[in-house]
Amino acid sequence: MAVRNPPRGFLASLRHLGPGLILSAAIVGSGELIATTALGAKAGYVLLWVIPLSCLMKVTLQVEYGRQCILRGQSAFGIWNTGNGLRFRGLHWSVCAALLFMATVWLGMAGVIGAASQVLVHAFPGSRVEWWVGATALLLALLVFHGKYGPIEKIATFLNCVFVAAIIYCNVATQSTPYAYSLDTVTAGFRFRLPHEGIGLAVAVFGITGVASGEIIMYVLWCLEKGYAAWTGPYDGSAEWVARARGWIRVMKTDALLSLAVYTLTTCGFYLLGAAVLHAQGTIADGNELIFQLSGILTNVLGPGSVAIFMVCAFSVLFGTMFSNVAGQARMWADMLPILGLCEATAEGRRKVVRVLSWVQPALWAVTYVSFQRPLGLVVFMGVMNAVFLLVVAWQGVVFRYERPEPSLNPSRGYDAALWLSIASIVAVAAMTLHSLVGG
Repeated sequence: MAVRNPPRGFLASLRHLGPGLILSAAIVGSGELIATTALGAKAGYVLLWVIPLSCLMKVTLQVEYGRQCILRGQSAFGIWNTGNGLRFRGLHWSVCAALLFMATVWLGMAGVIGAASQVLVHAFPGSRVEWWVGATALLLALLVFHGKYGPIEKIATFLNCVFVAAIIYCNVATQSTPYAYSLDTVTAGFRFRLPHEGIGLAVAVFGITGVASGEIIMYVLWCLEKGYAAWTGPYDGSAEWVARARGWIRVMKTDALLSLAVYTLTTCGFYLLGAAVLHAQGTIADGNELIFQLSGILTNVLGPGSVAIFMVCAFSVLFGTMFSNVAGQARMWADMLPILGLCEATAEGRRKVVRVLSWVQPALWAVTYVSFQRPLGLVVFMGVMNAVFLLVVAWQGVVFRYERPEPSLNPSRGYDAALWLSIASIVAVAAMTLHSLVGG
């Protein structure tokens, strides 16, 4: 891509957005439909504050990683591995941690593909979940193995919009039913209480809602493919380069903040519906009936006939999550494998990895789900792993901030305050995660 001057003004910038739209399709998915709704059903309104906190506290890291993509023209793993610090067999410790995290992500995605297949079983009575798991895996591979950026952006955005519209409509419709909630009820959810019985699920929701740790890494890769770094050009210290970098960073911030608004609003909508409609129904049971239980969000609000609406929308959002993650995680591995010396560090070598993993990943998810068939447990596990790996992502974000290659592009004090607040919240949640895991 050739060097390009950034657009001027908000409206002109809108034509250059895209990475955040793909990220939103991944974000508004399993965490919202499964974990967030289950949290609302279990805890009621009391943990509503966890949702916006989760979304807001991590976006500063997303922006910091986007900045580094533009300033350095490199992926996150590539920058990590050139840093100072402990190494194992030539690999920076943070890259080793990323490798361990990536090796566990498929468990959570297995829960997502299973939940999507449950939707299809209810849509087509008499069929088996195993059939739909296989068919969904095949469709995912066919849609993403080409490795092109443009179609992924368009399809992910469409799938995301379908369910965003539905969840907003359902919240509005709730206000004319016995499940209506008031402003006082919502306000009560921001008293920052943390009941003991909701700690584990709250930690998982913090890890999986908003921009999760893996999605922050993916965001850098999507920014590279979109062209922000290439349009800025290699660093040469000139005033022209600084102006281009500042302009494309501004576009990237717009991209990140608009996607933040979308997924925060939508995630709160999921939680409120779970608290309003499902909380009074008792415990949500894991297994092959999970999605049918969650369909009560719509059936209890709009009537039994609305179950079809829920199933269409649920499949769209779950498929959007899988679609974005197949493509994004394939690119993460394509970025990791050259560092491990397992493939060529060339554009063609990475494309080959993306093509192969576009088939391998969905197949692995399918086999895993058929073996366990516990979608909620698998998704919650992915959320906990995301919360822990956020510590590594956060630490490297601090390193990025204070090793900036161009001093004239240093951010404001307000930005630094937001970054450190983000770090503090991530450390606190990681501490709660460890506490809950050891049974404290």
